[in-house]
Amino acid sequence: MKKILFYTANGVGLGHLRRSCLIAEKIRSENVKIILVTSAFSPQIFGKFFDSLIRLIPLSDKLLDSPSKTRKARVKNGQKFTEVIREFKPDIIIADFYLTSPFTFYTFKHALDQFPTQCVFIWRLNDNQKFKNNFNNKNHRLDYFQKIILPHNPDELKSLLSPLIFKKIKNNKKFSITGPIFQKINKSKVNSCRKKHRISHKDFFLLVSFGGGGELKKGGCDSPGKILKCFLNIYPKLIKKIPNLKTIIITGPYFRKFKQPFLSRLKVIKFEKELPELFRAADLVVSLAGYNTCNELIQARTPAVLIPLTRGDKEQFERAGYFEKKGIAVKIRGNLSEGKLLNSILYSKDRLKEMKGNFNNFVGWKRTNHKLVKEILDFLE
Repeated sequence: MKKILFYTANGVGLGHLRRSCLIAEKIRSENVKIILVTSAFSPQIFGKFFDSLIRLIPLSDKLLDSPSKTRKARVKNGQKFTEVIREFKPDIIIADFYLTSPFTFYTFKHALDQFPTQCVFIWRLNDNQKFKNNFNNKNHRLDYFQKIILPHNPDELKSLLSPLIFKKIKNNKKFSITGPIFQKINKSKVNSCRKKHRISHKDFFLLVSFGGGGELKKGGCDSPGKILKCFLNIYPKLIKKIPNLKTIIITGPYFRKFKQPFLSRLKVIKFEKELPELFRAADLVVSLAGYNTCNELIQARTPAVLIPLTRGDKEQFERAGYFEKKGIAVKIRGNLSEGKLLNSILYSKDRLKEMKGNFNNFVGWKRTNHKLVKEILDFLE
């Protein structure tokens, strides 16, 4: 029986964990045992996709307040991960984490330095400059991986990366551009989602989504709390401008606690497993510009107002700019204000037909979970 170990870390979003879950679901068989090592707060939020779970200490603002506590947590995580590899002896490690995080990388490095293991890295694009620095591998972090998979559409990478780096990736057998990995929309569930949330076909359905909803101020990750506050402040004006407005806000499981408002035709929920189906049901989405969200919006063919947040780097800003250039989203620039948000929503509403037509620019943008898994299985053999 083959043993596959997934290593993920999530503190503000759900992307790393979600991709690991989707890969595991596709790869799972009677001849494979799956081990998950993670610092994610809610490792079973997408269901149990592993046979064994090892939880690490997550990074937090409270931890970062004390350098000594951060060091101790990092060492404990490294020791725990080392014990897992010693005991389970995985045939392969599939890693999906933020490469530039010293806290997360130390855990990985500590174990691999003692027990070298075949490793595949699922490398989601971060901002151009940081990707360039990591690609040049001056810190030698990429040396720990025998296979590096970029889960992006080639056209997206070509647009966001320099021609030289894109050419180097294409010519390096260590790298594979597989296309994006994300959850498929179950079309039969779209109407049931509408019924569950009491969305009429006469409604103008506005969906507001904050991804994982977390923040890590000392780790350079903005809070979506300011977006929620801004949206609630403009909501009375939106209702007047759009009388048939129906709104659902999904804060995300990591969003800080807040007092929920009682506003007409507005519903706030923490987490929705059938989020891709809600994206399809929506007329317009207001959201961050995370990897999962943007891929699911393309699949749903639903226009969006994108509010990029810093997530340790500027990748959301670059991604939002790319989708605005393609004509399917409006990107909010600079500091968020009530006026900017209100005008962006109303501007998008008036141009929905045009924006929907621009999804034809993404005809070749396909979900390629199977291709990514084939790369892993071929490498495992």
